[in-house]
Amino acid sequence: MPAGDVVRRPVERRVFLEWAAKSSLAGLALVGAFGAPAPARARRDLAGRGGGDGLPSKLKVGVIVPTSGIGQFLGDIVSRSLGAAKQHIQSERLVRGTQVDYEIVNAPAEQFAEGTNRAYNQLVSDPDVIGILWCTPFGIKEARPQIQRDQMPVIAVFADLWSEGILYPDGPERSVFQFLLPDRMSFDVLCRYAAKDRGYETAGLISDSGTLGLAREQFEDAARKHDLKIAGIEEFQLFTGDYGAQLQRLKEKRPQCLFMWGLADNTAGIVRGLADLDAQYVDTPTAKARSGWHPQLLGYPGGTGEKKWAELAGDAAKAGTLTAWYLGGLIGGPQFAIRDWLVEYDGTGASGGEESPANAFWALLEAAKEAGSTDRADMVTELERLRTRFAGLEFGFEPKRHLSLTKDEVVLITLERYTGPVETDPPYVLGREWEETFPLIRPDYVGPAHLVRPTLAANRRAAPEYVDQVLEEGWGTQCTKSPPEALGADVDMSKTCKVH
Repeated sequence: MPAGDVVRRPVERRVFLEWAAKSSLAGLALVGAFGAPAPARARRDLAGRGGGDGLPSKLKVGVIVPTSGIGQFLGDIVSRSLGAAKQHIQSERLVRGTQVDYEIVNAPAEQFAEGTNRAYNQLVSDPDVIGILWCTPFGIKEARPQIQRDQMPVIAVFADLWSEGILYPDGPERSVFQFLLPDRMSFDVLCRYAAKDRGYETAGLISDSGTLGLAREQFEDAARKHDLKIAGIEEFQLFTGDYGAQLQRLKEKRPQCLFMWGLADNTAGIVRGLADLDAQYVDTPTAKARSGWHPQLLGYPGGTGEKKWAELAGDAAKAGTLTAWYLGGLIGGPQFAIRDWLVEYDGTGASGGEESPANAFWALLEAAKEAGSTDRADMVTELERLRTRFAGLEFGFEPKRHLSLTKDEVVLITLERYTGPVETDPPYVLGREWEETFPLIRPDYVGPAHLVRPTLAANRRAAPEYVDQVLEEGWGTQCTKSPPEALGADVDMSKTCKVH
């Protein structure tokens, strides 16, 4: 498929996630579907060839993503991301004397590993392809043996190998790298927030046991690490519409915070069920009260991180419902460069996720530039010492760290409404993105925003200049400050905010 040729009927993210989850319940992974390895590509020494960067006349990155059917929304995100990134590279002449391109190959989600197998084999046989972006949750685990044989540089843009302990060096495939935020990191930062910031002593979990089968184990590990007593664990199946029995049992045990590990529709159903039980979240003191049950809600990035859950839940969705994300993925952040590139590219702002394909694209180009070669082993070596900045904040890898994120880059994001902050004493204010960024998405935006305080110290270790800019310029929900109108890196940000 030609680069950027993704013009089809749109499919919502939540529809794809629900369908993918249903498919995983059916056990349709095609283990062993990947065939014999492609012939090893000969070394191509690029020194002295092409333009000023010593590169050949053409560099191409392969992309595996659904562009039709139920997973088309991923193809739309990736196509816009790479189109804007390529336009920026060309306009700024970031790769001199070389034609930079990408080839998107459709891997229909309905075909699972069979579709990704076909796409991979097409791309790996193309001598111009220097690496592959894996922009689908399907097929990469099944592809690992062939990727290892081919030594093809592969970046998992929307797949999580790290949480399962199979990303290099825990797995043997040295040429595979990951951009996606791992679920285990999400549980860790949320449990730390619950215990250390809010002072909760008990926690519960209600999770999709089939789709997110590792959630229970990951929750138990994180709760134990942060000394949270587990007051109850309940499970449901993806397409259930009734959570009454599970919530009633949890109400009897009254955990002070409740982890909801499910997709957008599930999350909306759970919070509506809590409202039916008169158990809506109010604030931290109410969650800790001995009478009644009003837990603070902490959710799965694919649930409470998707604004659709709040739209589905209506008034039952409460401010102060949190999930985990990462600094470089904040579309309302002051250094989210691709937001402006997208507007210049097609007049539409970011919807979320566009930074990852663009950064992965640039990572492969940078590796070739630094290696002066498209030899796969040389590119992998350069990726392992890559430190660069492109679509947003600086990112990179290390020889023993093939995940682009570190735990210090994980942030918390909180549901907020365009109508303004919840009234509470002491009050809090919303960041400047509510006037400068979110109206570009939609004027009545309801969704996640950066909650600055709980991860501030860790985030400053990861990106001190960026965090200081956030504080000085008033980005993100910063909660209570002393004095309240103060800005700057030395502002005292206390835990006295009752909502979050």
